[in-house]
Amino acid sequence: MGHMADLGGAVADFAIAGQYIDCILGRELIKLDKHTGGVLLRRSAFEKDGLSRKLIADGGQLFIYDFCTLHIFRQDDFEPLGSWRLGDDLTSDICGMTADDNTVYCSIRNGRLTAFDRKSSQMRESWISGSSMWSLEVNGDVLLCGTVDGRLLLIDKDALSVKRELQLGRKNIPSLFIDGGILYAAGQDGRLFKISIDGFAVLAEIRNAHRKMFRLAGIYGDKLVTVSHPCSEIAFWDKDTLEKLWVLQVPLKLSGRTYIEGDDLYISSRNILGIDIINLKHK
Repeated sequence: MGHMADLGGAVADFAIAGQYIDCILGRELIKLDKHTGGVLLRRSAFEKDGLSRKLIADGGQLFIYDFCTLHIFRQDDFEPLGSWRLGDDLTSDICGMTADDNTVYCSIRNGRLTAFDRKSSQMRESWISGSSMWSLEVNGDVLLCGTVDGRLLLIDKDALSVKRELQLGRKNIPSLFIDGGILYAAGQDGRLFKISIDGFAVLAEIRNAHRKMFRLAGIYGDKLVTVSHPCSEIAFWDKDTLEKLWVLQVPLKLSGRTYIEGDDLYISSRNILGIDIINLKHK
C-alpha cells in the first residue's frame, strides 16, 4: 500500500471524477490531482470538524450529509449551492444517501425517506420502514435499501413506496453494490449475499465473510472486493460463486472509504493521514 496524498488528517469521505479526487478533511473540502496527489483547491465548508460526514458526486455537484443537514456544492470550485435541514435531532438524522439525475434520496433515522428535487429544491417524504436504512442504491426506476433490522427493500422512486422486501437476516445491511442485474449485500452479522435484482431472490450466501463489520468496495475484473476496517483486511471473492480467493492484511482502523478505478484501490481510514492507494494488478 502506497501513500497517495498526505493531508495531515483522516479523510471522512471522498469521490473520484476524471483526474480529480474531492475529499472532506475536517472543516474543509479539498480537491486533489489524482495522478500526483497534489492539492489543487481547498475551501472551508463547515463550522466544526467531523468524521461522520458522507459525500457523493453526481452531475457536477457534491452532495454531503452532516448529521441532519444536506449540503450541496458545485464540484469544480466548491461554491456552496445551499443547505437544507432534513431532521431535527438524533432521532431524525440522515443515515444514507444516493442520487440520480433529478433527485437526491436521503434515508432518515427510524425509517423515513426524503426525495430532494435537484432543480426545484422541493422535498417529498414517506415513511418506508419501521427501521433505519443505512444503505441506498439507485437502479433504474427503483431504489434498493438495506435496513437495520436485516431487510432488503425494493422501493418505487416516484411513489416512495415499498414494492417488495426480502428478509436477509436480523441485523443491519450497511452496504450494497450493484453489478448489472446482480446486487451484492453485506450484513452486520458477517454474511455476504449475491442477489438477483429481477427475481429479488438470494442466489448465493456466505457466512463469516469477515469477523467484524465490512463493506463492499466494488468489482475488480471477475472479483468482488470487500473491506473490513475493524479487521484490517481486504478480501477478494469470485463474484459468481462467492468463493474466497485471497485476503490482504492492511493496517486500518474503525471506518473509512474505498473506491476501485482501473487497477487501483483508493482507501481512507481513521489511521491514514490522507488517502492511500493499492495497485491490484499483481495481487
